Amino acid sequence: MGGQTIRLMEHFLRFGNQEEIDYQRTHGGTISPLFEGGQDNMISSITTLGTPHNGSAAADRVGNQQAFKDIVYALGRMGGGKLANIDFGFEKWGFKQGANESYIDYMKRVAESALWKTDDNAMYDLTSKGSEALNENTPLNPNITYTTYTGLASHEGITGNYVPDIGQFFLFDTTSRIIGSEPDKTLRPNDGIVSVVSSLYPTGQAFTDFTDGLKKGIWQVTPVMQGWDHLDFVGLDALDFKHTGIELQQFYAGLINNMMKVEEAEV
Repeated sequence: MGGQTIRLMEHFLRFGNQEEIDYQRTHGGTISPLFEGGQDNMISSITTLGTPHNGSAAADRVGNQQAFKDIVYALGRMGGGKLANIDFGFEKWGFKQGANESYIDYMKRVAESALWKTDDNAMYDLTSKGSEALNENTPLNPNITYTTYTGLASHEGITGNYVPDIGQFFLFDTTSRIIGSEPDKTLRPNDGIVSVVSSLYPTGQAFTDFTDGLKKGIWQVTPVMQGWDHLDFVGLDALDFKHTGIELQQFYAGLINNMMKVEEAEV
């Protein structure tokens, strides 16, 4: 989701956020410069790694089912309790038990939170509907170079569905199989949680094959990285035997070199 986040941040820097501007005008107070717009020179390149630009079938079919939401909500309630030692980042929604608040009162307050009635959350952005709205609201910036990297860690099974490769991060097994059984066969190849076609570029936006990495205002699509699951890009799978630390180091060195090349071209 980081790729979606930076695209939205760039949009705010460039155009601002009218909803925030209107709220500040009506209610007073201060507004973050992020939401005022007019800052079109702060980002020179955007690089995404396995980003679900067009959403994830796993979010459509599992992530927004009520049973899954109930689990997430329960974790949020527990994470805000006085005895909790885990921070799920829900405090901004009031998920923090007050000093003189009983746990029962706290749970009741959380259950009545506006969070459960809004689409202003990452889970919605991961759906096909949510990502489509985000794509429509984040047009390409002609002054920025865009590059995408995509992994593939599944293969076609005997039934025609895609199944996880051996060595794919074990917690992705279910989501990989869900995506791999999509009725739309073009969505089946995946990195464990994101379809290959979703990671390549946002639907409806200009794209081209990656060459020198210096083209602006268009998505430069690098070749699909065979055998890389979603977690391989960040090196968090301690049990990964497919990729060495050196390989990951070289990958990130390549990313840095590409970004430095963009910066040098700006001078």
